[in-house]
Amino acid sequence: MKLQVFIHVTTILLWHFMDYATAFPYPATCGNRPLASHEFGSRIVGGKDALPGTWPWLVSIQQPIDEETFIHMCGGSILNTRWILTAAHCLKDQANYVYSWRLVFGGNQLSTFGPEMQICGISKKIVHENYDSRTECNDIALLSVDRPISYNKHIQPACLPRKTSDVTLMTDCYIAGWGVLEEEATEPSDILQEARVEMISNKRCNSTAWYNGAVGIYNLCAGYDAGGIDSCQGDSGGPLMCKEPKAKIFSVVGLTSWGSGCAQARSPGIYTSTQYFLNWILDKIEYNPTNKKHEDMISSHLG
Repeated sequence: MKLQVFIHVTTILLWHFMDYATAFPYPATCGNRPLASHEFGSRIVGGKDALPGTWPWLVSIQQPIDEETFIHMCGGSILNTRWILTAAHCLKDQANYVYSWRLVFGGNQLSTFGPEMQICGISKKIVHENYDSRTECNDIALLSVDRPISYNKHIQPACLPRKTSDVTLMTDCYIAGWGVLEEEATEPSDILQEARVEMISNKRCNSTAWYNGAVGIYNLCAGYDAGGIDSCQGDSGGPLMCKEPKAKIFSVVGLTSWGSGCAQARSPGIYTSTQYFLNWILDKIEYNPTNKKHEDMISSHLG
């Protein structure tokens, strides 16, 4: 019996490693950023143009507006060669229309399609079973691609935070996306935007003058007391990325979920905590840990 369990666990771990290693000429780890500069601007609304390859797990989720034209709608993050992580509200009321959408990988300026970019369709969607569109509770979803993603210098899988990490103490945090550059705008940004943000405690975010108790334990709060820098429409589903002190690798700790306006004072962005939903993610992408040791190994590899 023990031998059967060992073989089963070993097989799952080997499948998991091979999935990350598929068509992957660089070290088979998450969070790899071959083209990223180590210097960032201090400032998406209030952000700046990201350099190509800076955030290689970013995905542009696009919907068709006619037979040949697509427009960016939401962001996402690459988990492995088969799965994309995004927000459930991006798929709200879309029924089967989602299967006419496309996923763009390796992009920076979306109007210019370079050889480093890839396009896939969607073969499966999984929205959290308890997603509530009224409160944005459990605002998390997964999309499966219709063919495996191939990694290159512009396309890499994201890390997720370890279960043991204290995400609230992370100090080096960024958001990125192709959302509108100001609250009243209607067109998404053509060039990927990035901005540095600060983690804000849920207690502070839930205070009377802020969100007055609307932020759940499954959420993270990030931005600035005075506003000025924030995610906005079109950034939904995209990542909040942080590093632990002295760490070299960013983890996707949150998914852009909701907020009051964009970049307003005492109204920072609210993000779905990926750490809170780690077991849900692992279960849905069929890793199905058989024990705590196995689960910790997978979580460690992801983040």
